Amino acid sequence: MSSQIRDLQPQDRTGTRTAARNKLSEKIERKRHKETLNTEAHVRDLHRQAEAAIVDGEDTERTAEQILEELHLYLWHDPGWPSVMHSEGPPTPASGFQFRQIHRQFQNGQDTNVSLWYEVLTGVAKGLGYVNSGIDRTQRAPVYLEKLDPKEVPHAPDIDEVTPIGWRRIGADDPVDPEEKEVVIPHDDCDHILAIAKPREGKDSTLTSIGMNLWREHGYKYVSIHDDGRMETPMLAIPADEQAIKDSLERFNQQPRPMDAEVYVPRMEGTPDILPSNFVPFTLGIDMLTPKDILRLAGVTDSDPSLELRIKEALKITLDRSGQVDELINLLFDFAEGLEATIEWTEEQDRHADSGVETYQASFSLNAEKAVKKAAQRLARLAGEGFIASPEAATNIDFHDLLEENDKAAVLCCNFIDASDGFKYTIMDLWLQKIMSARDKWPRLPRVCLEVRELKNLAPSQIQHARYRDQKRALQQTFRIITSQGGSRRVLLLGSTQKFNDVLKSVRNNMDTKIFLRQSQEQVPELDKMMNFNDELFGQLLTFDTGQGMIHTDGEPYWPIRWRGSPCGLGLGDQVWRDRYGSAWGARVRQTGDDPFADGDDAEWWVDVVAGDVLPASKNPAVGAWYLLPSDFPEPVASIGDPEDVVDAISERLIDWVLRQRREYDIPADLSLRPVGAGDRQQDITLEQIGQETTYEDIASRHNVPRTISDWLRKDAKLRQTFITVCELVAENEFRSYDQIHAALNADFGQSALRHHASNESGLKSCLEKEGQLWTLTPVGKQVLEIDWGIVEKGLQEVSR
Repeated sequence: MSSQIRDLQPQDRTGTRTAARNKLSEKIERKRHKETLNTEAHVRDLHRQAEAAIVDGEDTERTAEQILEELHLYLWHDPGWPSVMHSEGPPTPASGFQFRQIHRQFQNGQDTNVSLWYEVLTGVAKGLGYVNSGIDRTQRAPVYLEKLDPKEVPHAPDIDEVTPIGWRRIGADDPVDPEEKEVVIPHDDCDHILAIAKPREGKDSTLTSIGMNLWREHGYKYVSIHDDGRMETPMLAIPADEQAIKDSLERFNQQPRPMDAEVYVPRMEGTPDILPSNFVPFTLGIDMLTPKDILRLAGVTDSDPSLELRIKEALKITLDRSGQVDELINLLFDFAEGLEATIEWTEEQDRHADSGVETYQASFSLNAEKAVKKAAQRLARLAGEGFIASPEAATNIDFHDLLEENDKAAVLCCNFIDASDGFKYTIMDLWLQKIMSARDKWPRLPRVCLEVRELKNLAPSQIQHARYRDQKRALQQTFRIITSQGGSRRVLLLGSTQKFNDVLKSVRNNMDTKIFLRQSQEQVPELDKMMNFNDELFGQLLTFDTGQGMIHTDGEPYWPIRWRGSPCGLGLGDQVWRDRYGSAWGARVRQTGDDPFADGDDAEWWVDVVAGDVLPASKNPAVGAWYLLPSDFPEPVASIGDPEDVVDAISERLIDWVLRQRREYDIPADLSLRPVGAGDRQQDITLEQIGQETTYEDIASRHNVPRTISDWLRKDAKLRQTFITVCELVAENEFRSYDQIHAALNADFGQSALRHHASNESGLKSCLEKEGQLWTLTPVGKQVLEIDWGIVEKGLQEVSR
């Protein structure tokens, strides 16, 4: 044997005799452990049989007495039972005495009351660890996230144990050690996680529960990017307040617990005047923009280097001179003039076929001049709304600082932005780009956990008829990069969706860990094609309880798993988000005008928590107001009757103290309401190019409005928006009649008016046509969906002046 081969062979680390003895000892120990597990499983099964015999009587093969005798002997001959009689837990000394007494009766052939016998044996079995509950004899194996080594992952806390986020049920008669059934979710390489379920079955709760542990116990920076507009993600800052979630946490011996979360709000038109203190209005400085960022505003996800160099030059000139956004936009328009090149690029797209979803390479092209002008126009809109700012703006966000502060979670909230412009998708894409760039530039930053609820809205598999296609195509490309390269950059994606195939194929296939909760009837066969479920699991996916499911990780399925509910708040459809913030902060909140605000308290005054004012009871708090009553204050303040007399006793410090006393759980973030400074928005920005749009014809030419619908520009803005909405509805749905279109439109005019507009040359006639039984869009109608109508409206305002 050569030395190379010999060096590869297994070697003993001790002497031969010691190695043989250790090997023999290990095998004997394993055998004894297996025998112990078999005995424990048999005892649990006897306990089950005894219960059935007592309840069902003659329907069992053996009598209750016969089964209890066998169970009794197993417990009596356990060498540990005498010692547990003196412990604080079960069994109690009294039941220990009864156990001995029953044993003497048993030896003497005397009868014993079977119910008492069963009760005593249950206590002994619990004390010896055969069962953990007299009601549920099953065992539970923990599900938890892989523990990171702080020596290898610098930001990972050095903790003894990680907190379970779920448990796996083990049958009572299964002779297995719960440790062998543990499920460890890998994330050492930032394996992405996708949760799939029907609505309201716990996917977002499970996702947030996992994310919270990544944040608290594994050193990740938690960044929540998207919800569906219902202000769900800002609820990370409050403890779970839904009873079903509280019950779930109680089963895990855990309590509701919020994150220390900051909610980042784009500083744009529509932001409320008053927000909680953990809401942070922010802008993006032009010094953070790259040529690729600017081109992505036009939906271009790839371009040639020469074009990027020209945009880079415009950025450099602007930053070297004024640093003002209007100069950059004017330079971009100047540089665009005369560009004759065509930008060509390809992107992966999905389409549905008979055999399922297939991926193909879609080709795109755009004239360079048009691309740069389109990007400049959208940049002008963002600047006009106040989001893009000069480099010196105090509100500019710093992504290095954002990620470095991993003891705080970050929530991007675009829900106050006018949805008609699609700007929220642009801002989300910019955030994702900047987070990836920051991890590239500063690898010492903490790992990042990106949470995206309803991933299909940002990376849809079908984009042909989607609104805001330019923005969503850019997001598709970003998520392809995150799911394929994010792991190496230590960016982990947590995503959720209702239907697996709704998410772009190249994105969903790169999310290795998949969690399946209860599925719809039509979804299970689709999943089965991918996962090849066995018959039992196939049926279970339809019948899982809410919060129950399976996980597919490291190539293996594990189920059934009961997932822990989210310790922090989730969406609640019947309650306003700000009311929930107030209740969590310790304030009383008047949720409806019908509520008696004093709630049976004979109060003569109340305190406005926001303003700190004392007001008489004759003046009710407004709906949504945060307030306190006299009974909330300590004596002697609570006993003062006259509102004027109590004014001097109520201070901001006392209000804060009362709010703390009223809180059910600790709140790390500052949820107190405060005015939000609007600042000096740049809405009066006047660009030479926009100023030139003085006629309807100029606007139509610049924004590629088809000649056949140019009359729309002279119509009322509300009617124009109605026409646009009709085109969007027809693109997204299958309508067979005007009646169906009218019903979906929810218009304030009748069906006859819609028919008139649809047949009018200056209305919708050139946009709609019938193909067979269905209404579809003509090429002009499809072009309607390509126009940035937000910029058009801006130009029309200039004309009206």
